Amino acid sequence: MMGAGRRVRETLIAALVAVILGGALWLWLQPAGQRLLQIAMPPVTLPSLQGQPVSLEGFRGRVLLVNFWSTSCPGCIAEIPDLVALQQHFAGAPFTVIGISMAGDEETQVAALAARLGMDYPLLMDPQGKAAQAFGSVNLTPTSFLVDAHGHIVERQVGAFPLKQWEQRIGTLLPVPQRPMEKDSPGDAA
Repeated sequence: MMGAGRRVRETLIAALVAVILGGALWLWLQPAGQRLLQIAMPPVTLPSLQGQPVSLEGFRGRVLLVNFWSTSCPGCIAEIPDLVALQQHFAGAPFTVIGISMAGDEETQVAALAARLGMDYPLLMDPQGKAAQAFGSVNLTPTSFLVDAHGHIVERQVGAFPLKQWEQRIGTLLPVPQRPMEKDSPGDAA
């Protein structure tokens, strides 16, 4: 009797492990940009550097890379040239990088850094941290969210991102295939 109970328990454990591994493999093999559950982007309105309210809903129909960053974050500053390159690469496509500066950043610091680094994408201020909360308690920077044209978050990346991977993921969400970028980035080696 004891042997049969042990075999049943071992069979159940093996089946559970197989289901978990199968689920992990299924998630791993999903097409790029579809690894997370598609959840709605929160309805957030934030002030631009010019003080104008900007609603993320106003970007519906465009693929977005929403990047939470801070002027005091070396990793954030290091990835800004890649964000600028993505914005320029997909110029003319329904794609936009949106930078959201974390609470504590001064508008003057953000504006000075934007001018120095040629940040040609929308920059929004989150002075009370409401957007960071709405996107799921963003505490670490940089944190980026890839949002499809229907307003669903399809991927979240904490930390710097490999430029080529983002380019490929963004390309899969756009209606027309995009040409590969020619710029090599240190983050591409990952």
